[in-house]
Amino acid sequence: MHIAICDDNIAERKQTERLMKREADKLIASGDTLYMDSYGNVDALLGTPMQYDGFLVDFRNTENFSSIEVLHALRSKGVTAPVCIVYPRDDESYWDKKSPADYPAETLFLGKPLRPAELHETILKLKRISQNTVPSIELRGERETFYVAEDEIISVRQKGTKSLVKLTENREVLIGYDAYSLFEEIRHGHECFVMPNLASMINLSYVDHIRLNFIHLTNGERFRCHRKVLNYVRAYTKGEL
Repeated sequence: MHIAICDDNIAERKQTERLMKREADKLIASGDTLYMDSYGNVDALLGTPMQYDGFLVDFRNTENFSSIEVLHALRSKGVTAPVCIVYPRDDESYWDKKSPADYPAETLFLGKPLRPAELHETILKLKRISQNTVPSIELRGERETFYVAEDEIISVRQKGTKSLVKLTENREVLIGYDAYSLFEEIRHGHECFVMPNLASMINLSYVDHIRLNFIHLTNGERFRCHRKVLNYVRAYTKGEL
């Protein structure tokens, strides 16, 4: 398991690291492993957030970036891993601006100063939740990498050596590789995707109708389709697979 410690107070971050190392030793004894990285800077955290199975977040000293903003930034990046908000248990004013009810339903909470038994239970909860989380799909653009759920991808159409990915809500991402490469990356575990031809990929959930050798999608796009793939699409849309 790989956890990110996100705390903008260096002294408290070091204390959390020490307690987490003790937890790692306990897990090794039970045949499990726990790895951790520490961040005191939001930009550094958001650089490669997808590698983590869970997050411990306590941001109280960064202007315009509190813990809930960190959580929203992670979710906007496509991160689906569980997040635990670490709060000062002795500071009643902490919840004046945002109460626990303002956070997403799946958010965990842990009081600080950290208590070893509570920290241990939180780590176990993060592990259980992360094991049931559906992994996001990585789309590597020219300047930025995006992470999306499978139901956000409508189609992929190759443009030379690159590909244009059509997403829900009229979004588009230009990725720096061909449609076949993306298909090979995600085909296992994402059976809703097929390649109607060698230069495109579609999400079967967005098939509107089939006419002759063309598949028409709900967003108005149409794709010429190979006969064998066409038979598969017909069977899928009829619920025969």
